[in-house]
Amino acid sequence: MPQALAESPNSPRLSAFSRLDDLLAQADDAVTTGRGAHGPLSRPPPRPSWEQVCASHGAWAWLRTRYGLSDIELDLVLLALAPEANLRYGRLYGCLQDDPARGRPLVGLAMDLLAATPEERLAVRSAFGPQAPLTRHRILALVPDPGVAAPPLLAHAMVLDDQIVDVLLEQPGLDWRLASCCRLEIPGPEITRPEVPGQADQAEDAVGRETLAGSVYAAPAAPPSWAGPYGGPVRWYAQGPEEADRDGPARELAARDGRPLLTVETRCLPDDAQGAASMLALAFREAFLLGAVLCVDDLEGLDRLGGERLPRERTLEGLLAGHNGDVVITGTRDWQPGGRYVLGVLPVPVAVCDIAERRALWEKELTAHGADTGPADLRDLAARFRLGPRRIADAALTACATARRRAAADAGQWVPPRLTRPTRAELFASARGQSGHALAALAHRVEAVHGWDDLVLPGDVAAQLAELRARLAHHHQVMDAWGFERRVARGSGVGALFSGPPGTGKTMAAEVIACELGLDLFRIDLATVVSKYVGETEKNLERIFAAAADTDAILLFDEADALFGRRAEVRDAQDRFANMEIAYLLQRMERHDGLVVLTTNVRRNLDEAFTRRLQFVVEFPFPGVVERERIWRACFPPRAPRDPALDLGRLARDFRLTGGSIRDAVLHAAFLAAADGVSIGMSHLLMAIGREFQKLDQVMPGRLPDGGEG
Repeated sequence: MPQALAESPNSPRLSAFSRLDDLLAQADDAVTTGRGAHGPLSRPPPRPSWEQVCASHGAWAWLRTRYGLSDIELDLVLLALAPEANLRYGRLYGCLQDDPARGRPLVGLAMDLLAATPEERLAVRSAFGPQAPLTRHRILALVPDPGVAAPPLLAHAMVLDDQIVDVLLEQPGLDWRLASCCRLEIPGPEITRPEVPGQADQAEDAVGRETLAGSVYAAPAAPPSWAGPYGGPVRWYAQGPEEADRDGPARELAARDGRPLLTVETRCLPDDAQGAASMLALAFREAFLLGAVLCVDDLEGLDRLGGERLPRERTLEGLLAGHNGDVVITGTRDWQPGGRYVLGVLPVPVAVCDIAERRALWEKELTAHGADTGPADLRDLAARFRLGPRRIADAALTACATARRRAAADAGQWVPPRLTRPTRAELFASARGQSGHALAALAHRVEAVHGWDDLVLPGDVAAQLAELRARLAHHHQVMDAWGFERRVARGSGVGALFSGPPGTGKTMAAEVIACELGLDLFRIDLATVVSKYVGETEKNLERIFAAAADTDAILLFDEADALFGRRAEVRDAQDRFANMEIAYLLQRMERHDGLVVLTTNVRRNLDEAFTRRLQFVVEFPFPGVVERERIWRACFPPRAPRDPALDLGRLARDFRLTGGSIRDAVLHAAFLAAADGVSIGMSHLLMAIGREFQKLDQVMPGRLPDGGEG
């Protein structure tokens, strides 16, 4: 029989393979002497013994102690490990199994090598039972022979799990299968799996907290004040909104003990429940092998896998019960384990960073990139955007990169970072880019391009909008710094109703406010919200408000009377459910902390309870002659060619149109003039005005219905 390994068998790393070489040599001797693999004489135990192997190799000692493996089970692990260490073993297995393509040992070969009597063969076979350690803990996988239909157990190949392979071969790093859904943060320059210090460190303590033998960092001898119940492993549920630093407790826990942090991103798990469960099990064992604090990020990410509570109760809670390391789970909603296991999960509320913390984070991150930002910009960034530490860091980096690119384009060459400074617009744009992603899937983002100069409104209406803008701009100062939030019985958000005829500037006013404050504006598409099925409308609205709660965007309900209509007298079930929707909206708007703008053409169509709960009710009147002339002039861009004979004052006096109709008429006239190859003249405007009156189903003043002069 050829020698399997050329290295010295006396090396501690190869002592286990020395035992395998001795075992194979005994089998070869039995065959060559004519006795067969199972001769009448008992074979001596292979050398070295497992006691000697474990004494010189900590990884084998850890495996034996952690899973309570017998000598036969350790031999099976060694047989499966050998092809991973040296391909010569694979070729040898192929020869022994009369098939060179079979480089993995079959169960039948293991029985031939390890068993000399029928009783020993049964003992080897029992090692593959469903409750045996090798299969229950997923140490070994049995792969059926693809060339055999319904193959027996003996025709299954033994494949060692990659995590166990890495431990026994002392390979550093994260299991490659977890790379797509896990993130490993290590305290030092590299991570290894050193040998176990000794047998005394391999026992579990009396209260259930394991010393993590074979891991990178041993657990502390005495449980600190932040340990889990009764000194056992930590079980925390960090609950808070997405913008909160929910994984902060896990990072703090890992930093206090100087251990790695392994984070499982649940939304990156496989889509099927079985694949996700297998990946979670691998992550739990990887955390144990590395001695890492495990963070299961975003509990809601498991809801999409096979039902609402199935993955939680049957997978996550079962893994928690069998794990002796520290685990932190993060989520948004309230959660308590189902009671199938005694877990001792401690809820840990995590709040969003307050304005002072956000300002300090912005200043720290921008200073780190050499950007000197004024105090006013820092104050406004912290007040307008409720971002967490990581998103602030990302936004600051994006803003600085944008500033460097702009400076390089202006200078025509590379500019040192210290000479660039992000503008206010660049800072606000990068901050907006960090929020609103969930809301963008449920609503339409409105590009806010209009400014105050584009709004033509009476003085009192403009003053009301200015008050609304000031309320939003100084929200944190009044509610937080001055303590008014504790005096407000309902939510601290702002609700505004814009009512008036179509085209009077209601939607434009919402755009202007969003543009002035540097916030995103999302228009809610009622077609995706309203459902004929009972309860679905409320669910759709809850998703929108929940997504908006984690952003700082303005919600715009255009034509709000479709949702916020008057409650009717209950005559049938349809009336009752419609009234329930309105009642839900009343309650949900009160709990929302941001700005919600409702627009309607007829104010009386809305339920009176809404107007009582709104902070601003702004009536947009039909524009008068003076306002119409200002709108006519504002609709022409500076570069648009105009006939000097244009009489915009006459158009304002003769044609009673709203701002929206005037804007459409100017644009239509521009296309007519472009088609004629001339400047925009009165004939083009009169033609466009006629089309507007046709759209309104009205007769154009001063003209006959057929378009002739009147």
